[in-house]
Amino acid sequence: MKFNLNLDSINYIKIIYKDSNNKLCITKAAIRFLGEREIISCAKFENGFRVETPQDIILSFICDNGLYRTTTILKYFEYRDPYVYFTLKTPQGLEYQQNREYFRVKMHEDAILSFKDGDKIKRLLCKTHDISANGVRLEIPENINNIDEVGISILFDSREVKAKAKFIRLDNEDDILKASFTFTYLKENDMDFISRCCIQKQLEYKRSILY
Repeated sequence: MKFNLNLDSINYIKIIYKDSNNKLCITKAAIRFLGEREIISCAKFENGFRVETPQDIILSFICDNGLYRTTTILKYFEYRDPYVYFTLKTPQGLEYQQNREYFRVKMHEDAILSFKDGDKIKRLLCKTHDISANGVRLEIPENINNIDEVGISILFDSREVKAKAKFIRLDNEDDILKASFTFTYLKENDMDFISRCCIQKQLEYKRSILY
């Protein structure tokens, strides 16, 4: 899709870049200027900011009618404590993501599902089947009935992410029970962490196809 968005149609943007340690980072930013050649955006960083420029980035536009994603270049930045002003190359094309800000990827991590079972709290050791920053599908060891709100702890290698979630549905696929949940509470830094994990997995998958 040709780039044809304007400031009135964009709520905010998300910039996915690599830090000085070559790790993927994600920041939410407001657009200050939108031109044919450059975009200037602004985000708050309390502890300073340092990356190498120019660098290729993934850029998402979150709009009322959905999400648009593309790749472009972070040309340079200016740090004005505590704000960073990003200058980006205006992209020439966009991909519409069908109203989904977050996309799901296959990811098999240990997880603990907690919910009320009568007067007690029941905990099930599970595996994630796929995950995004707004929900998860778990492979569970037994049937679950009459549950609504649950607690989910996902045990990544580097951290534990805790969330509250709403039960959506239960599927039986090849004799494996898979329960789908939408997060109702998730800390913003945990949301960004899951987003980075999903993007990293997607990039690894694309590289495996190419090579």
